[in-house]
Amino acid sequence: MTTPALAENVRGRGRHYRHPVTDVLVPSVTNVIGILDKPALPRWAARETAKAAWSMRTSLEDLGQEEAIDVLKGAPWRRSGRAADRGTSIHAWLEAVLNGQPEPTLEGEALEFVDAARAWLERWQPVPIATEISMFAATYAGTADALVSIDGEVWLIDFKTSSGLYPEVALQLSALADCPLIVVDGETREADSIDRLGAVRIGRDGEWEMREVTYPAQSLDGFYAALNLWAWKHGDTPLGRKIK
Repeated sequence: MTTPALAENVRGRGRHYRHPVTDVLVPSVTNVIGILDKPALPRWAARETAKAAWSMRTSLEDLGQEEAIDVLKGAPWRRSGRAADRGTSIHAWLEAVLNGQPEPTLEGEALEFVDAARAWLERWQPVPIATEISMFAATYAGTADALVSIDGEVWLIDFKTSSGLYPEVALQLSALADCPLIVVDGETREADSIDRLGAVRIGRDGEWEMREVTYPAQSLDGFYAALNLWAWKHGDTPLGRKIK
């Protein structure tokens, strides 16, 4: 997967994109959605830390307290990093295959997902229009995995290698579909007309799952609510100077 066009990180504010027309930095769609509460995340982190502590229970005794704490508190994020690398590899494989290029070599965990990716491609026979598309609205931007034609309809597709498909992907796809400008291969142009929005989970067990965004207008309203909250949080300090 290539670095998204015109993307850059803003310290303390996450990924942004530089608008190709206005030259204004706007937040990424995933950055905006990150404002939402994720109640499962602390439980997941606690579980991963506990699992690491159990598997390392004998070796932890040889570490000092501070070193042991550092090792354990980093356990969830080491796994998260491996998952991100795996996802990047599968996305790159799908991008290459969709574009008729040689299949990239996969290693490690990523190999376990190839069968599901092949099965999805075989079932739907997508005809690529564009892949890794940077999409721009006036106040936000993001990158879509693929724009494809399936049975004569244009689908905006997002691939996931997570254990499930979560509601937030509807916000992501609806926001991207509402972008009037796209950048493909360095060229800025008007966005294609999109008929349907689909999230595709590629599983490590050889199975895939595809779901369509059924209420994109409602999801777009939800995204703009998150965007307003994000702008409030990252604007001027909500609480002013201390009153003496």
